[in-house]
Amino acid sequence: MKKPLLLDGAMGTELQKRGVGIPLPIWTADANIDHPDIVIDIHKDYIKAGANIITTNTFRTTSWTYKKTGLTISRSNERAKNSLYKAVECAHNASVGLVKVAGSISSIDDCYQPEKFPGRSFAEDIYGQTLDWIIDAGVDILLLETMGSLTEIDVALSLSKKYEIPIWLSIIMKNEIQILDGTHLKKIIHLAKKYDVDCLLTNCNEIEKTLLSIESIIPMWDKKWGVFPNLGIVDYGNEYFEIIDKTNFSIKMKNIFKKTPYVVGGCCGSSPEHIKILSNIL
Repeated sequence: MKKPLLLDGAMGTELQKRGVGIPLPIWTADANIDHPDIVIDIHKDYIKAGANIITTNTFRTTSWTYKKTGLTISRSNERAKNSLYKAVECAHNASVGLVKVAGSISSIDDCYQPEKFPGRSFAEDIYGQTLDWIIDAGVDILLLETMGSLTEIDVALSLSKKYEIPIWLSIIMKNEIQILDGTHLKKIIHLAKKYDVDCLLTNCNEIEKTLLSIESIIPMWDKKWGVFPNLGIVDYGNEYFEIIDKTNFSIKMKNIFKKTPYVVGGCCGSSPEHIKILSNIL
């Protein structure tokens, strides 16, 4: 049996541990500009822990997010572009060609509240702009992560298909058969097949829900799949410093490995130490 690839873990909680402020709505985006050395160090720590793929710190590097801080349109475009290119540069400086770099793009607004999706027209503009930047900056994989809205997924995938790059789609679940906006998995898998998604993943759900979701996905999806669950004691929210203990994490992740994923990593609350645990299990 081929060993799964290891994706890295959380960036936000690691930045916070190292003294970097991560205020909403921009979250970790300014760290690329103000603290690039720390971003690089976090990437390096994940690589040392065994990660085969590191994720760019671009979860919130969009003009939409920066406009929410009160910046003008031109200034928000400039700031977002600068942060995104710096993020990709940080990832490459850490990887030095030894591991793959996944370019992270997430939901436009609040990933936990799909009802805040601003609509197809805004989405086409923001995703179109962000995709152009991140592809131009140079990544190996396009990772659409924490996606919980059917329409948003459709827009992101339809705009991504023109690029010659592997597309990974990672969804956040409401329960084992529905994504966060209530859409049934069957519709998401239909879109994933339609747009030739290379790998289908789930992320930012606690591990028990992740396991249940896998059981629903596998019978309908015969291509590569993976997971990067959060470590919170609750599903998602603000309790990421109340995480499951390492023994429990190890036991549950071993159960996921038994399902033969293509790639496994960690989301909120995870650290290089957790990726090291996964590496040791393998």
